[in-house]
Amino acid sequence: MTTEASFDITKPLPQGTVLLAASAGTGKTWTISAVCAKAIATGMVHMENLLLVTFNRSAARELHGRVYERLLNTRLLLAGSREPSDPCDESLLELGREGLARVESALDTFDRAVITTTHEFASRMLVELGALSDHDPSSALMTDLTPLATEVSDDHYLAQYLDCDWPPSVHEKRKLSRDVAVKYGEVPISSEEGAETSSQDVLWAQSVREDVRRRSKSRAVHTFDDLIGDLVGALRDPYRGPLACATLAHRFELVMVDEFQDTDPLQWEILRRAFHGHSNLWLIGDPKQSIYAFRGADVHAYQDAARSASHVLHLDVNYRADKPIVEAVNTLFGNAQLGHGVPMEPVTAHHQESRIKTAATDGPRYHWSQPFQIRCLQVPADAQQDTADSDQFVAEDLVNQVVMMLEGGTVIAGDDDEERPLCPNDIAILVRTRRRGAELATALSQAHQPAVFSGASPVWSSQATEDLITLLEALENTDERLRTRLYLSDLIGATPADLAVSDSRVRSDLAIDLARWSSTWTMTGVWGTVEAALHRPGVLVRLVSMAGGERYVTDLRQVAQKAHVAACEGRLTATATAAWIREQQQLPGDDDPRRLDSDQQAVRVMTIHEAKGLGFPVVLLPDIANGWAPKKSVSGPIVWHDGQRRVLSISSQATDRSIALESHEEDERGENLRLLYVALTRARSAVRLWWSPCNRRNQWSAFQRLVEMDRTTGELGLGTAKTNPGTLPWLNSGPIATAIAPANQKLLTRTVSAQARAYANPRTLTRPLDTAFVRTSYSGLTANLHTAAAAPTTNTLIDEPVDGESVDDTAPGLCGLPGGTSFGTLVHTVLEYIDTTAADLSGEVLSITRRTLRTSPLPDVPSAELATGLEQVLHSGLGPLAPGMTLADFSPADRLAEMNFELAMTQSGQSATITDLASLLCDPGLVPPEDPISGYGEILAHVPNGDKALRGFLTGSIDAVLRRPDGRHLVVDYKTNRIPGVHRLSPHMYDVRTMRAMMFSSHYPLQGLLYSAALHRFLASSLPGYDPATHLGPIGYLFVRGMADRPVPDGEMPDGVFTWHPKPELIEAISERLGGLHD
Repeated sequence: MTTEASFDITKPLPQGTVLLAASAGTGKTWTISAVCAKAIATGMVHMENLLLVTFNRSAARELHGRVYERLLNTRLLLAGSREPSDPCDESLLELGREGLARVESALDTFDRAVITTTHEFASRMLVELGALSDHDPSSALMTDLTPLATEVSDDHYLAQYLDCDWPPSVHEKRKLSRDVAVKYGEVPISSEEGAETSSQDVLWAQSVREDVRRRSKSRAVHTFDDLIGDLVGALRDPYRGPLACATLAHRFELVMVDEFQDTDPLQWEILRRAFHGHSNLWLIGDPKQSIYAFRGADVHAYQDAARSASHVLHLDVNYRADKPIVEAVNTLFGNAQLGHGVPMEPVTAHHQESRIKTAATDGPRYHWSQPFQIRCLQVPADAQQDTADSDQFVAEDLVNQVVMMLEGGTVIAGDDDEERPLCPNDIAILVRTRRRGAELATALSQAHQPAVFSGASPVWSSQATEDLITLLEALENTDERLRTRLYLSDLIGATPADLAVSDSRVRSDLAIDLARWSSTWTMTGVWGTVEAALHRPGVLVRLVSMAGGERYVTDLRQVAQKAHVAACEGRLTATATAAWIREQQQLPGDDDPRRLDSDQQAVRVMTIHEAKGLGFPVVLLPDIANGWAPKKSVSGPIVWHDGQRRVLSISSQATDRSIALESHEEDERGENLRLLYVALTRARSAVRLWWSPCNRRNQWSAFQRLVEMDRTTGELGLGTAKTNPGTLPWLNSGPIATAIAPANQKLLTRTVSAQARAYANPRTLTRPLDTAFVRTSYSGLTANLHTAAAAPTTNTLIDEPVDGESVDDTAPGLCGLPGGTSFGTLVHTVLEYIDTTAADLSGEVLSITRRTLRTSPLPDVPSAELATGLEQVLHSGLGPLAPGMTLADFSPADRLAEMNFELAMTQSGQSATITDLASLLCDPGLVPPEDPISGYGEILAHVPNGDKALRGFLTGSIDAVLRRPDGRHLVVDYKTNRIPGVHRLSPHMYDVRTMRAMMFSSHYPLQGLLYSAALHRFLASSLPGYDPATHLGPIGYLFVRGMADRPVPDGEMPDGVFTWHPKPELIEAISERLGGLHD
């Protein structure tokens, strides 16, 4: 039985499947974070059993931050360090120390929660299910199957129509194939009856769809939709399905799905099979905002879930909009249905007064007495049927309204009730089409008001992106055609005439620049290289003075910044970074908007779909009242609901096509109503909506249907009565007002503001730039140190020799396998993912080894031999590093693999240097003579560039942090180094003397101490009662080729395990010295 009520955070959280209906602006994200905090504090869920699913990565990042912030505040509340600030806080006060302990534990293990997108969740669960699913983990993601669908279509076309005298259009067959296999690939095809052509189309569609799926599997590729489909298949399986469902239900005790109104039947089936009736499942959404049918969203799936829910709760207070706007929206929609089974649910306003008004001013004043205004266009009689004239008249009136708002003394109040002038970026123009958005942005710019249209093409498709790819490829490729393309790019600016002149210096000068930029790349990566190219003499001046130049420079720097981060994280070469950028160009979307090409504040123009989830003080809607006549027929496939499920009608000749078309049109009419609702509810304080009497514009529109609605019964009009809103009393006597917008207005323009004058007279930079402030890694820090590091007892030893070194493949264990960075990466990857608690550890190691080699094949590395060698490593004694233990004894709960860190060094003022660190290592009180790294301080003290300031951030990744049973935390680094010059290598060669030489030669003691300083800071901020003398343990460098478990006397280092236990005072001193704290 389903219970329905308003949601109250102060009451006990309901159990079972909960549908939380969250109307626009009602605090959905706040509610999710509050529910998570309460569930954790009351013991309803542990952090590792929490799953939050949302619609894209940026939303997942926001949710991650909001939940973490809520838990931090809850900890302060329960610790008595903060007063309650909302009803949720009040309800948690009684939990006391038990609640505090649960919240602190949750914060310590926060990263174990799964906060992700729908497709990432499906991908992770397929990996966890392993053999319980048929998904191939080695398959590659293909974001667009269109080329494959076209290929299949052409093959079928030739096979079927090669000998046909009058074959159908190949283009129509290609379009049908792309529709059934890509656009609607997961929608079941209806079994249609009728004309012969109908059955032929259905057979074609089914055959093409199956062939596309077969070929994608044979080529080891999958799409985002395949991830969902494969997970559904695993849960449906009559034999493995029950265990797969139980596995997911056991994994997650509380599941919360955000934006559930935009789900589809397959996604709901996953949730229903895995969690409904087994876990606490919260489905949060608003069917009135279901506007993504073109992406596969199906409001019917939401309605199906509502019927299954044990509790239906409502958020019914709007915290975004002012009371006049809330009441206007309630009035306009009345008791209408926004599609079948989607009632309009009125809400109340938290902000009782309008937060926008006109301040006392001597200049022009814009009157805000009508926060919600419908502006009815008054056009000449001869323009009644001209949509182009109508669009132009609306654009002129909109521009004038914007100018008058900004120069009419308008002030708005923020959440802190502080009043400030209305700014351009407080105004959002929401449009239905990208073409209209571009037109309006141009019109505003012509009125000297900057406007940015976020619906423009993504930054990855810009010319600046193509030029950056060319630049990066040219750094490592001397191909003359590639360089010519770079010469002729906007970035370089050469002309064909420059290249044609025999004595031109363009080519030689650029060759010198490329050599210089290659060096710049090594030191400062993508960003430094791009800035070096931009700062060639005259380049920036030329670029910003050309049409679209500011846009070009902005795009170039935006892509460069993203590519720089990717190159640093992935340690990519210039060519690999160019390939990464090309991969981004193929992705279907980008979470980050295109940046403004000017620092001046701009009016925001975007599509209604892009604005969903956002709020703006002022919203302008120039085309929301436009409509289109319903189609009498549709030739291609259409999606419709047959009463039980969503299906795909293929042929226009099918006997039930009229029923399908009617259902399809009804769904479209409902979505148009919901689109209007979404547009209106973006506003906080003011709305301006334009209506045109142009017959071809307003008929059949959602707005016109509401205007003609029977206000008593809620029956919507057809939208064909041509009713002018300005003539209706109910639209002029309440919270809604109408106004006449005359045509052919004189265009207003912005006056030169103080802000614009400031841009015309920029300030001069007088302070010196801190070029020593860098973000670097251990490798970057020691790049110039290795030449001075003398190995005390052996010839030069290098870390990870180049690939292809000759080895004796008969040598024991890992010693017979090749060297090189690729092999090192392979070993690190396998050791990172091994679950040492597996019942069959040998099988676990072999499985992960095979999976890793499938993903990253490596010649001359047999999976069985590598797995055997790594299993030997896992079972080798660790000696003083962890007495009586092996790596296999550390469960995943006591092993933090690949701990990434950002170690803050001195931000300003006096900075530490390598020489300063060397002085600490030369101090016998910190490094006594018996210490295994004694003597390294003297080597470090004589390196070149030792006086270079250490300022900025040191980044890195610790291979593993192990926690011993006594509570000590160990820094562990895996090394696959071979001993150069030794053809037949054996484990016993990695004795203490050789390992010490290798450590000193490669400056590994410095690396280990820096990693320990990072661990020290991490534990100090996250481990209650942290004491370095108690919680910091030894550092272990595991030369895995030497780990063969050869017995050694107690207390001595085993072969391959170089261990030393730095004094905690040394680690603290290094951390303080790096942070700028000096004695």
